[in-house]
Amino acid sequence: MSTSGVNESGQKRAYPRYKVNFRVSLMREESREVEGEITDLGAGGCFVETDENVREDDLVKLCIDVPGHGDLIIWGNVVYWIKDTGFGLRFSAFAQGGARDKLSTILAEESQRS
Repeated sequence: MSTSGVNESGQKRAYPRYKVNFRVSLMREESREVEGEITDLGAGGCFVETDENVREDDLVKLCIDVPGHGDLIIWGNVVYWIKDTGFGLRFSAFAQGGARDKLSTILAEESQRS
C-alpha cells in the first residue's frame, strides 16, 4: 500500500491517501446494489472504480471488504464523477458507529507494514 499526501492539483490533503485494491458494494437511494473497487483511500474519502452513473452530492453507502478486517460500512457524498471510470467520495462527517476511526486505525496499521 503506497501513500500520498498531495492531491491531483498539488494541494495537501487533510488525510494521507493510500493506493489500495478493496472490493466494495455500493448503494444509492432507490438504486440496486452494485460492485466496484476502491483504488485510492484515506480517512476522509476514496475513489471508487465502477460503471455506475452517479451525480455530484449523491449520498452513497459503501460496504468495503477490508482484507483481514472484514466489512466496513461507511457513508459519503459524491464529490466528482468520471464517466466509465468511477467517482470520488467524501465520507460523511456525522458519527457512523466509529467507521471513520476504525478506517484510520486500519490504514495506519497497513502503512506501517508497507
